[in-house]
Amino acid sequence: MDHKDIIRKLTDELWNKGNLEICDDVFASNCSFHDPSFPIDGIAGMKQQVSELRAAQPDLHMDVQEVLMDGDMTCARWTCGGTARNEFRGIPPTGKSYVMTGLIMDKWEGDRIVEEWVNYDLLGALTQLGVIPSMEEAAQAAGKQKSGMAG
Repeated sequence: MDHKDIIRKLTDELWNKGNLEICDDVFASNCSFHDPSFPIDGIAGMKQQVSELRAAQPDLHMDVQEVLMDGDMTCARWTCGGTARNEFRGIPPTGKSYVMTGLIMDKWEGDRIVEEWVNYDLLGALTQLGVIPSMEEAAQAAGKQKSGMAG
């Protein structure tokens, strides 16, 4: 199984099925995770984040569109979506659904991931969930504030 296949299996088993044990098979014990929005502390932190997110969004689903490989690095482009049924790290359960895109870059040593960086459209997801206003709503509100200040 090459790294592309491992990424696809990891995504399906971990994010779609909630099989946390796959983390122990794929991530090195000293793996470093870099998530700009939700810090992850080691494999235990990854398992916790997946558990909490799947509890908050029971219909969570992630699809990998493509995986690129270059030496000991892979980059996967994915789409993820779900419905906010329960709170997740301060994000309220709005009952609304979202779809967001993202990229995961992994550094490999053999068949184990030793470092992972992730970037995704959290702003878009939070807007779809109704947690924050859309750009249009924010612009309208800003315009109303300006016109109210002028008078």
